[in-house]
Amino acid sequence: MRSSILLLFLTFTLSLYSQDEDKAEQRFFLGVNVGVKIANKNYAARYAGWYQDQLRNALGIGNINTYNAIYQLLGQKDFILPSDIDAFPTIVRYTPGLITGVTLGYKLSPNLQIGLDADFNKLRVLTGYSIQVIDPSITVTQEQYRTGIIVGQESRFNGRFNFDYIVEGDQFNFIAGISGLFHAWRIDSHIAYFPDNSGIQIPLFSVHDPTNNFTKKTSGLGWGGGLNAGIEHRFTEKIVAQLMYQPYVLRADYYNSKSTIAALGSSYIKPPLRLEHDITVRILWK
Repeated sequence: MRSSILLLFLTFTLSLYSQDEDKAEQRFFLGVNVGVKIANKNYAARYAGWYQDQLRNALGIGNINTYNAIYQLLGQKDFILPSDIDAFPTIVRYTPGLITGVTLGYKLSPNLQIGLDADFNKLRVLTGYSIQVIDPSITVTQEQYRTGIIVGQESRFNGRFNFDYIVEGDQFNFIAGISGLFHAWRIDSHIAYFPDNSGIQIPLFSVHDPTNNFTKKTSGLGWGGGLNAGIEHRFTEKIVAQLMYQPYVLRADYYNSKSTIAALGSSYIKPPLRLEHDITVRILWK
């Protein structure tokens, strides 16, 4: 799907580019983007396993098959998931994600330009949890724990509208501007694994999925705005490289969604603005 969108975008923009190529001054430009996204850790907290007691239910009566499998793996010993403070890490983060995308822009003047970025990226969360093993044969007072891992994967799309001012220099031009952002996200997977390569996988669900339907991709939308700062260097008459730093604040429905109020029996909580960072290299035909 993403490849099809990129192909259609490039076909359309190349058509515009070729129509304008014979003009005295090239105004349309297009290019490709590649970079790194540093996502806000507050949105990653959804993958920790404690929303709606996800992991507790999956390990216990909510999934009797998983409970029995772990019970046998522990040597027919019972276990519990301790309090949230003990069982889950207090800080859950995304690993930096690779950004790929395309750009279409138009020069309003030699120093002013507008542009549209269509960027895709995939984020990963790797965190852990602990269970307490109940073993009556051990007489020491220290609790016995076993640890597992939780892996979440999330896809994102950012559509960014840029308005930039370019200051010309001798070797490099300097870019400063503002941007508006449309955001879409989707959970690709959210799985807890029991340790020691046991092969036990425990699917978890998002707070947005009131039916606990593991086959349905949980998704949502958001919006935001930010700043653009960077430098550009012209390598040839037509090829320009830009290094951009684009911090922005994002407001996305990662916690409660209006569409699930009835199913969850909860009120809608407006999501706060969260700061995120993109560092991007653009290769432009300009």
